[in-house]
Amino acid sequence: MGKDRAPRAARRRKDAARRGARFSVHPLFLVLGVYYCFVGRLPVFLLSALVALQHECAHAFAAARLGYRLDRVVLMPYGAVIDGDLEGIGFRDEICVAVWGPLCNLITAAAFAALWWFLPDAYAFTDSACFVSLAIALVNLIPAYPLDGGRVLRAALCLRTEEEKADKICRALTLVFSAGMIFAFVLLCVRGTPNFTLLAFALFLAAGAFGSGRGGAKYVRIDFSYKDAFRRGVEIRRVAVTADCTLKKAVGFVGRGRYLILDVYDDEEEYLGEIGQNELAEMFASGGLYSRIGDFL
Repeated sequence: MGKDRAPRAARRRKDAARRGARFSVHPLFLVLGVYYCFVGRLPVFLLSALVALQHECAHAFAAARLGYRLDRVVLMPYGAVIDGDLEGIGFRDEICVAVWGPLCNLITAAAFAALWWFLPDAYAFTDSACFVSLAIALVNLIPAYPLDGGRVLRAALCLRTEEEKADKICRALTLVFSAGMIFAFVLLCVRGTPNFTLLAFALFLAAGAFGSGRGGAKYVRIDFSYKDAFRRGVEIRRVAVTADCTLKKAVGFVGRGRYLILDVYDDEEEYLGEIGQNELAEMFASGGLYSRIGDFL
């Protein structure tokens, strides 16, 4: 029985790599939807959901450039929470994946603002989209779990200190933000103008501080092998690389609809051999993202 576990685990990883991303909605997102419906702001809420999906797609695009695919799309009240398992990825690349979401929203907001210079009449139709994109970008940049800003802060701290210490710092900072927002909510209640969106956001951060965001959205390595490519015919793309080329860089050469062959040379431009896309996929599944191509020859 023990001998069968490794092949079964490998098959499960391969099946996960080939499946499409699953979509789910956080309960707090539905609660906020009902609230916005009662206060007559349902269109703004739906627009926020679309911007959040755009935010998520930007994360997925950045991860795909590293050879990872989002396993599950979790729609959260204030954007998409990406606090999943990026096994084998470096902290600098994790920062890149986290930043892409807010960056995409900021670019969208800037594009709408630029449009107003050329078509001022478009402001009446695009102002909400611009401000919602800007708001979601800025909110997600808050350095607190499980927001993108929290992930960026943790990865940056991990570059300088132990992961356990970085987790404690991020958790404490998240609780401070959450407590401050709850205090602000209480003050608004005393003034007779309660803001339940603020309370929901504070509870959302408090839950993230205790790690409830982990295990939701996860990344899995993409299986980009072409097992039956030659049987049905496919265009071949050849790329020359040195033996020092990393798997991360090699994966970036993979293109849809073409079979990749890497011609590997040493520093003296001596030919060492070739690596086909199927071989590269096997290396990527078993090796580290930053392993050298030459180590597999």
